Amino acid sequence: MGLVSIVARKNFISLVTDLGIQQFSDDIRFKELIPDTAFIAFCGDEEYAVMAADAAETLINQGFSLKELAESIQSSINNPMFLADGRLFEAVVAGYSQKGEAQYHVISNRKPLESYYPGSGESLYYVNGHETMLVFEKSLKMYGMGTVDQAQAAQVHLLREASKFIPGIHTNASSYILKRAN
Repeated sequence: MGLVSIVARKNFISLVTDLGIQQFSDDIRFKELIPDTAFIAFCGDEEYAVMAADAAETLINQGFSLKELAESIQSSINNPMFLADGRLFEAVVAGYSQKGEAQYHVISNRKPLESYYPGSGESLYYVNGHETMLVFEKSLKMYGMGTVDQAQAAQVHLLREASKFIPGIHTNASSYILKRAN
C-alpha cells in the first residue's frame, strides 16, 4: 500500500513517502498539481490512484480550489462500486490557497473527507494507517516538528520503523517540501 506522511505548519508542508516521488512524471503515486504550491499523494489501489490523479489535474486546470478538488474526488469514490470491491484507496491533497493558507485534505473510500488547516504555531500531521500513526506520534515527540529538518527526521524515522512491521514498505525515503511564499 505504501506509506505517506505529512507534517503541515503555516510556513511549510513536508511529505515523506517510500513511493519514489523523485520521478514526478512517471509516478502515479504523487502528482505536483501546481508547481511549488500543491500536490496530491496516494496510497492504496493503483487504478483508483490513476483516476484520482487525472481528476485532480483536470479540476485544478478548471480553477477548483484544493478543498473543492478534494470534495469532488471524495464524492466520486464514495460510489458504492468503489466500496464493494474491497480495494483500499487514500489520497492527500496538500498545499497553499491563493491567500497563502496551508491546508491538507484526506480523501478515502472508507471514511469521510477530512480537512486540516494549521494555525499559527500549530503543527498538524497525517500518516496512512492506524499503527503507523501511533509510531509517528512517538517520532514527532522525539524529533519535534517545528522546522522542516525536524519534521523530515521524524518522518524518515517513521518510515524505517514502519518497514519493520508493514510488508512492502521500502526504507528509501522520498521527500517533497512546500514552503509558504512570503
